[in-house]
Amino acid sequence: MNTQVLLKSAYSQNPKLLPQEIDQLLALALHKKPEYIYKNQDKELLLPAIKKFNKLLRRKQQNYPLAYLRGYQEFYGLKFLVNKNVLIPRPESELLVEQALKFIKKIKNPKIIDLGTGSGCLIIALAKNNPRPAEYLATDISIKALRTAKTNSRRLGLKNKIKFIKSNLLNKIPQQKFDLIIANLPYLTFQQLKEPSIQQEPRQALLAGKDGLKYYQKLLKKLPAYLAEKYLILLEIDPKQKNQLESLIQQSLPNSKIQFLKDLAGNIRVIKIFK
Repeated sequence: MNTQVLLKSAYSQNPKLLPQEIDQLLALALHKKPEYIYKNQDKELLLPAIKKFNKLLRRKQQNYPLAYLRGYQEFYGLKFLVNKNVLIPRPESELLVEQALKFIKKIKNPKIIDLGTGSGCLIIALAKNNPRPAEYLATDISIKALRTAKTNSRRLGLKNKIKFIKSNLLNKIPQQKFDLIIANLPYLTFQQLKEPSIQQEPRQALLAGKDGLKYYQKLLKKLPAYLAEKYLILLEIDPKQKNQLESLIQQSLPNSKIQFLKDLAGNIRVIKIFK
């Protein structure tokens, strides 16, 4: 069976999958780039490759993310290793990095912490794109997630530049003053967790109680003791949480300014809290 025949069959038998997704799965089975598939439509395929392709198709039908199948995800121009222990980096999270980079250009030797680091994509993208001296810390409650983040840090040339700490939010962090705090904490409700596309990702990295605010409520109570005189806090949120979070922030940080930032889809995605 050649490439063209196999793909046509896969397209017709898997109408819920996009053709480009199926193309990528075949490329993955062949250890090639997708461009190879398009240029070699008449190439005869060996049985082991066809079997591997069919296995990948079955896993994709079970909502297994493509990023997990290939083992990596691109984020802010960098390739991050991902697995079932970490949330897959999303393009909308790049907004956090963009805002953070603008801020730290104005600060001498900023102290930065990333809470709930997961794959490490935020703090690593920040460290890779900031040429000036800074102190970087990152926390996660999952030791397996921290292992993945450390691996990504080493692979991307940042060995020993970022300190990774197992901690539930700020619980294990000695009281100190941070200039920049970034966090993409779990913010989904039980209802939102039923979304098929996220079924294979770690619940611990997604679920935040009945209203999705469990972790941000805890964080906001502790934040005042960890902030420098001038600071920036960047939090990724669900657009529906805007009003509730604004109220919580005003209670915990009454003297701060609040700004809501939209992602490329036009949805409110990031809260910017600063002084």
